[in-house]
Amino acid sequence: MSFFKNVGKIAMLVAGFIIFAGQASAITQGELIIVAADGQFLGSFENEYSTKSVYNRYGNFGSQYSSTSIFNKYSDYGSDYSDTSPFNKYASNAPWLMDKRGNRYGRLSINRYAQGVTDYSYKLALRLKALRDSR
Repeated sequence: MSFFKNVGKIAMLVAGFIIFAGQASAITQGELIIVAADGQFLGSFENEYSTKSVYNRYGNFGSQYSSTSIFNKYSDYGSDYSDTSPFNKYASNAPWLMDKRGNRYGRLSINRYAQGVTDYSYKLALRLKALRDSR
């Protein structure tokens, strides 16, 4: 069980060192944000104490109860059945991974075949789903 408690921290550390290929400059996961297709901000990958972070279990973007959290299994942004959720394996309208300047780095989705999904965004979505399901 302690493994699942640390998945988020491990994912944040490992992914924080990943460099996005093909971009003019390197960017880390900590510099990314999640934005829904409708423009709703869904969180960042800052530390677990940031009010904007998906890793803050008590904040609007990391709580399992918040309507703007991908970790809320019953919200449009976290459900396994919503087209706007990264965790719907058939979704075609999943949120985007972006930097604060608006550059896109792929759709955050476990639907690896959806348009805009990159290998990195797919693997990150799988890790976030595992974290959500472990709570």
